[in-house]
Amino acid sequence: MAKEIKSILLIDDDLAINYFHKRLFLKLEISNSVLPFFNVADALKGLVDLNTTLLKNDLVFIFLDVNMPEIDGWSFLEEFDKIKSTLIAEFKIFLLSSSVNPEDIKKAKKNDLVANYFAKPLMMEGILALKEIYFK
Repeated sequence: MAKEIKSILLIDDDLAINYFHKRLFLKLEISNSVLPFFNVADALKGLVDLNTTLLKNDLVFIFLDVNMPEIDGWSFLEEFDKIKSTLIAEFKIFLLSSSVNPEDIKKAKKNDLVANYFAKPLMMEGILALKEIYFK
């Protein structure tokens, strides 16, 4: 049986994209907990705080924008790698970008922390495909 997705973290500096994605995830009943963050520093703090409420078998999705000011998605992955051994739940990280730069896609595929790479905004079909994978 597939795991329930306990929480979804949306990390994107674009307010409209976070709002749209949150509404979409809630509408599709992927998770009751969708937490938007607008920068990497707040997201890392939120992740550490969320970790205190999670259990070992919980599943958390992170949708991470690649291109953000100050600290980008790649830097988030570096910081996540440093703290992942202290995290209780299972995390799946999905990279998002409004650009389909082949170099970013190649770099994402080489990174073991990245589950998949999506163009943004996410569309219902992509989310339903993820739902199929994790809710079979």
